[in-house]
Amino acid sequence: MIPGGVQCRRERPPLLSSNFRRLCFVFWAPSGSRKDNRILKNPRAHNPATEIGRIHGHKARVPIKTWGRSSVRLGHCGLISNQQHNSQHNLFLHESIACSKLRESSWRDLIFSLECHGRHHDSVKDLLLPLQNEESDFQWTQTDRGSFYYGKFPPTFMWGVGSSAYQTEGAWDMDGKGKSIWDVFTHKKGRVFMNQTGDSSCDGYYKVKDDLALLKELNVSHYRLSISWPRIIPTGVRAEYVNEKGIQYYNDLINVLLENRVVPVITLYHWDLPQNLQEKFCGWQNVSMVTYFNDYANLCFEKFGDRVKHWITFNSPWSVAVEGFETGEHAPGFKLSGTGAYKAAHNMIKAHSKVWHTYNKNWRNKHKGMVGISLTTEWGEPVDISNQKDIEAAERFVQFNFGWFANPLYNGDYPQIMKEYIGQKSAQQGLGVSRLPTFTSQEKSYIKGTCDFLGVGHFTTRYITNRNFPATQGPSYFTDRDLTELVDPKWPEPESKWLYSVPWGFRRLLNFVKTHYGNPMVFVTENGMSEKMHCAQLCDEWRIQYLKGYTNEMLKAMKDGVNVQGYTAWSLMDKFEWDEGFSERFGLYYVEFRNKNKPRYPKASVQFYKKLISANGFPNVREVEKWHRISTESCSTINQLLAADPLVSHMEMVTEIVVPTVCTLCILISAILLMILLRRQS
Repeated sequence: MIPGGVQCRRERPPLLSSNFRRLCFVFWAPSGSRKDNRILKNPRAHNPATEIGRIHGHKARVPIKTWGRSSVRLGHCGLISNQQHNSQHNLFLHESIACSKLRESSWRDLIFSLECHGRHHDSVKDLLLPLQNEESDFQWTQTDRGSFYYGKFPPTFMWGVGSSAYQTEGAWDMDGKGKSIWDVFTHKKGRVFMNQTGDSSCDGYYKVKDDLALLKELNVSHYRLSISWPRIIPTGVRAEYVNEKGIQYYNDLINVLLENRVVPVITLYHWDLPQNLQEKFCGWQNVSMVTYFNDYANLCFEKFGDRVKHWITFNSPWSVAVEGFETGEHAPGFKLSGTGAYKAAHNMIKAHSKVWHTYNKNWRNKHKGMVGISLTTEWGEPVDISNQKDIEAAERFVQFNFGWFANPLYNGDYPQIMKEYIGQKSAQQGLGVSRLPTFTSQEKSYIKGTCDFLGVGHFTTRYITNRNFPATQGPSYFTDRDLTELVDPKWPEPESKWLYSVPWGFRRLLNFVKTHYGNPMVFVTENGMSEKMHCAQLCDEWRIQYLKGYTNEMLKAMKDGVNVQGYTAWSLMDKFEWDEGFSERFGLYYVEFRNKNKPRYPKASVQFYKKLISANGFPNVREVEKWHRISTESCSTINQLLAADPLVSHMEMVTEIVVPTVCTLCILISAILLMILLRRQS
């Protein structure tokens, strides 16, 4: 829990003055991390966004409309005062009508004309949805968002929730488990918020039955979890020692899930590298990790593969590389600016492909499973879609985040734009070779095509504009990209100050995946909203709105033709959130960490997600509104119970600490008085 008055490290951008009706951007300038948020003192020194207008109360970010390869300017929306609004409004509206007459037979024209008049004809839009993004290249200037879409997901669609070993298990040194890099990292002062650790976390290691009850209450089809590498191989080297107690724990967990018709989706690496490998080989900076990781994965296939059919090699390797080796925010805490992240990513890509080939050769025919990877990224939208430099900057943002890993696995090499930009910066810095490692021809062939499915993790969106960083600033992953990240102050106020709810960005990302990687099988492996909580609050209406918006945009993307097979809400329960400790909460279930029993309480979003899963989509307006009402009503009673919980905890403290202390003091005082009395008598 965050005590009152503690300053959060992420600052919310200032809101636009009420004297203006158009959008004014503020700059999000990363200083070594996508988490840092710095507001420039003079945002007007840069070109503000000019594309958000308001037409009869309907927001339309559409200064450019695209039909195939032709574009038509619809009008210019700048930063205007309320007094100027009416004339600008009429100009915009008339120009949009003129544009719609250019090709009256086009469905896109019709829909845009209807939207500009503030009308939403869902029946017509339903016809439009399958037609979008039909060309081979991603359409950066195509920004139709449409209204809320009511419809169903396919009958076989998988609904689930997720967690990870270090964040939930606790039992960090029990039953033969070895140390992980996160055990060591969190035990160093100043690394984590309030020096908190995941030593006990949610005590999930001891509460399998309790957490199974939560999964059954939600009625999910799958549960995404991770295996702790040092729990089953304490030193990280299989040839040295395998911990049978760790193997037994995961066997029991997998079995109980399957007995209750919950499909286990298992991540092999969710950031908890055995500390021994870090100390001996410098972890992912060393190519030897490819062999050790393959040996560990092969053990998992051998012990659990007869029951586990969905394997994820790495969770968000971007975070491992950038936050572990560029900024040092995450374990192992290295700051190898401009080199460490690229080297770590290179070795993880090799490790993934090695594991895929091992499964393909030795286990696929026997176990009939799949091996994929989970890549987490924000979506990057151009600030000005009429500005080619902003479009290119937005694509660089996505390629440096997502394409960095996806492109080698699907196309055999790093994105061309990464190779060009990092190579140019390296040359300007006097280096003989690029700081971005290269794959040999043999490695490219070996890596290409090593994904049975693509896991997509996504939380929020940024606007992107071009910005040139001089090479003289020194090597850095962030300056290599030559861009600046922005946020829109009109986006809903986030509970956690970095995580803005921007549902339309999710659909854009999924369509980007479709067009760039041949429409692969996609599982959404992470999607959710967190909050910074000063007190217990179970009525998480903001999370309900987030789930509703993002899953609906996913449904629209599927109507666009994106091959999404399943969705994983992040996360099942509140847990240890890395460098944020327990201050940030992603869970559908609230965990009272101060109570030694770590009780779980359902938030309002549990009821909403249950209804969504049960209906397998959004039936109609009335039904979805009913879900919302029932969800928020259900949380009030539990809130009252939770409000009483601090009193219970206080009474436990009195019983366990205060009473024994008082008794001890009474005995000591009695002994002293007795000694004084005996001396007087003598």
